Amino acid sequence: MELTNFAVDGQYIGLEWPKGHADLHNNFNFVRLEYQLHPRVGLVLEWTKSAGSWARKEPYQKLRLVFEGVRYLKIRERDPEYPFSEDDTVAQISRTPPEARDEFENMYFNEDAQPHYDLTIGFQSEWGIKVNADTVRLELES
Repeated sequence: MELTNFAVDGQYIGLEWPKGHADLHNNFNFVRLEYQLHPRVGLVLEWTKSAGSWARKEPYQKLRLVFEGVRYLKIRERDPEYPFSEDDTVAQISRTPPEARDEFENMYFNEDAQPHYDLTIGFQSEWGIKVNADTVRLELES
């Protein structure tokens, strides 16, 4: 899967691109997952800027990851022991090998990521998303 205009950051909780960075764990809340079948299989994941004072300097109000040509999608259920307030907080992001599609707990370091690896996003309430597609791009909204 080609990450067209961003990379996973070195802390595995955010995204980086040539002129910026977004800390998804601290400064953004996950708000939307949209899966579409037509005209092409796609997926949109969307975050909005946190209302917390710590995110005040964040220049973007929203960000989206737009996947095109989705070949694989797996969603892990949330742990009911966690409060629902933990569902929107990213715990980790990494590229993972297809052989690890049943694993959501293990972290993989992106230095070794191959082009065919999935993108895995885990949340504080232990639900998660694994996806593989032709491409994924970052869209930013001020």
